[in-house]
Amino acid sequence: MSNKLRECVNKLHSNKEVGDLLPEYLKQSMILHDGYTRIKLMMEYYMFYEVVTEDINPYIAMAKEMITSLNETVGQAMSDTLDDTQRKQLVDHILAMRTEVIDRMQVLTGYVDCFVVYEYILNRIQYRFDEKEVLPEDTAFAQEVMNFIFGSNDNVTINDNLRVVLGQLPMRMTRSHYFDLIKNCISVYKGSEIESLEGFLYMFRTSAMLYKHPAQEQYFTEFAGVLQELMEADYEHMDRTLYELYAEKVRVSASKLNDLSDLYMQIGQIINGVYTLVVTEPYCVDEEKMTVVDDVIRGINALFLEKEIDLWQREDLLTEEDRLNWLAEKLPAVEGQQEKLYQSVNVAEAALDELLEGRAEEIEEAGLSDAFIKLHHLSQLNSSSVFAPLESQESAGVVTAEIAEQETEKLLSELKELFQGRSRMFRRAIMAATVEKLPTFFKSAQEIADYMMNALNQCDDEAEKYASKQLILEMIR
Repeated sequence: MSNKLRECVNKLHSNKEVGDLLPEYLKQSMILHDGYTRIKLMMEYYMFYEVVTEDINPYIAMAKEMITSLNETVGQAMSDTLDDTQRKQLVDHILAMRTEVIDRMQVLTGYVDCFVVYEYILNRIQYRFDEKEVLPEDTAFAQEVMNFIFGSNDNVTINDNLRVVLGQLPMRMTRSHYFDLIKNCISVYKGSEIESLEGFLYMFRTSAMLYKHPAQEQYFTEFAGVLQELMEADYEHMDRTLYELYAEKVRVSASKLNDLSDLYMQIGQIINGVYTLVVTEPYCVDEEKMTVVDDVIRGINALFLEKEIDLWQREDLLTEEDRLNWLAEKLPAVEGQQEKLYQSVNVAEAALDELLEGRAEEIEEAGLSDAFIKLHHLSQLNSSSVFAPLESQESAGVVTAEIAEQETEKLLSELKELFQGRSRMFRRAIMAATVEKLPTFFKSAQEIADYMMNALNQCDDEAEKYASKQLILEMIR
């Protein structure tokens, strides 16, 4: 951490010179974010160039227009000639790109959730046709699973282990009991922030194939036809030929979705990095430039856009390969710097949370509210979620008994309509996909063991029971 930032943080903790120190803290935090992100962007941008030029991802062509726009944006961000108006326009453009990428990722995620349901169904059919090996009998299997679930003393780990198992056990729960669990789950949110309930309902609906993103009619429509085929298939009476046909369709679709998600994840990371550089640039005007890092970013950008720049004014840098290798040789020069900067950024962010909560009035009086909001955005982009929302939303209030009842009735109505006329296997797949999303509804380890044995004993489909056991054992062993 820089000495200036350390001094700022210590004095702010001591309530000394708060009004005078806020601008300095802001500047030093922005400089840290710039340095950390600049190195991170250098690495991501270099790898992205390899992905694009070496056809590592087969869906590059589908995003060609966006990639071109992204590279032009990187070029503008690396320019030293932006005035305030141009910078604002560039920020707006970057955020618009980010919104589009988030929309595409949400559509992809929605498709993934749908294919998970059909993969669940087809897994239960597989061993009607494939040979079975010897697996533990029900009691021994249940004991091994219980040992896995309670293999830790940490409650969070126990609950995670339990969810892994619940999602794969044969589903033999009655619909009425399933609906009661949902009612009880939503009632737990009474008195909580409405945003918390909305988050749960969104997660539940996506897992239950109930959520349709508005952009689904616009992006990746090739998957809609496959899902329609899977929806209309007769799984109860499916023969080997049809099983293999649909299993291959699911496998291919899952592979495509994975490749597309990887691609837009990389694009999202670069967009976040460029946004940070543009926002922090005014605070770094007088700072020493990270020449090596900037050279790599500018060089990759020039290769993308097929531009001649000052870096190439050497006799040994005539070909694309020569230039790329020369840039690669610069990467080790910053080894270890990113980790050091990351630690400092974390310290600065911890102080930021305290300032936003306890110094809002002083921040506003200093005319720094907008700047601190942007700094908070950078902190969000530094989180584990590439697509963390940046919009600050005021609380919509708390969940009342009336709201909980309305949301419960609405969700149950949607589920009943979804189940109407659908096969037993489809209903069970939806229930399995969503039960694991509910808060733990068991009161003791014995209840978990009883639930497991009941699920196994009531499953008279040997192919389904074998598949469930095999999948669970693969995950826990």
